[in-house]
Amino acid sequence: MAFLYNQPTRRILLTLILLWGCFSFYTVNSASLVLLCLTGFLSLLSLIFIWSEISAIFLLIFISFLSAYSFFIALYQYNLPIYLVMLAVVVIFGYLFTYTEQKIGILGDKRLIYLVLFSLIILEIFMALSYFLISPISQSLIIATVSYLFIGFCYTILARHTDNRFITYVSLSVLIIAVVFATSSWGIVA
Repeated sequence: MAFLYNQPTRRILLTLILLWGCFSFYTVNSASLVLLCLTGFLSLLSLIFIWSEISAIFLLIFISFLSAYSFFIALYQYNLPIYLVMLAVVVIFGYLFTYTEQKIGILGDKRLIYLVLFSLIILEIFMALSYFLISPISQSLIIATVSYLFIGFCYTILARHTDNRFITYVSLSVLIIAVVFATSSWGIVA
């Protein structure tokens, strides 16, 4: 586990996760030019942030979105066994939480407990969303929103930072999830 704290290794792992997510996104959404340009710009910005070691919360949200999208595509289009996808979700999101927690330093001694809790919460939401007949983009937005909410919980409640309140994270997350569900096209998943 000590190699995850090594700065070059951390940068390379995050870059590989980002590139894998971008590749999955571009192979499935090659027809939508606006979506590709927006994702390309945010991916380039994320790559700059990874190598500059800044904006860990933005990286968590965006890479969570791309990773969740890649997992949903692997599940729906490539028909990977569910246990492999579940294991990959736990590993990738566990690493993303470890990176974010390490960069903003909020947990201290209870790091492992919240790492397992975060990974299991994301896995449970991932599995629950796989039963909803909405697009993988909408499902991935919900996963990214839950990641944002969990980091907000760790930042405000556990680390007791007073510059922001947890109710702000909750209200924004509920609003985003409501908008995603309200605007999603319900039906057969592509």
